[in-house]
Amino acid sequence: MTGPNYRNKYKEWKIMEFGTRELIQFATIVASLIGAFAVVKSQLTRVIQDIANIGKTLATINIRIDKTEANQAVTQHQNSMFSDILSPANLEKLSKNLAELQTEMRVVHKNLDKLYEMHNGKHPT
Repeated sequence: MTGPNYRNKYKEWKIMEFGTRELIQFATIVASLIGAFAVVKSQLTRVIQDIANIGKTLATINIRIDKTEANQAVTQHQNSMFSDILSPANLEKLSKNLAELQTEMRVVHKNLDKLYEMHNGKHPT
């Protein structure tokens, strides 16, 4: 190989030669990449554990929300029952029934008093 082609190949090889300085830089870059990989791996493990803990906490929160919603449904049902019982129309109806019962009780007491007067506490032989 002689001529201009040989010189071009020689220049290409000159560019590709590695010296001590380049090897040290290359080793430093490789060490940095290995260190970064180790940091990422440890951080990834921690993040996976954090996600697992968040999942457990979320499950606990969901259970608490379900219980709260169930209690709320019971309370709403009870409130609707009380509102039906204490509605003005229902209270008016109950008041009328109570007044009728009181009137009937007065009549029954009068009749009972008459029976006591008639009986006089003595029995014939």
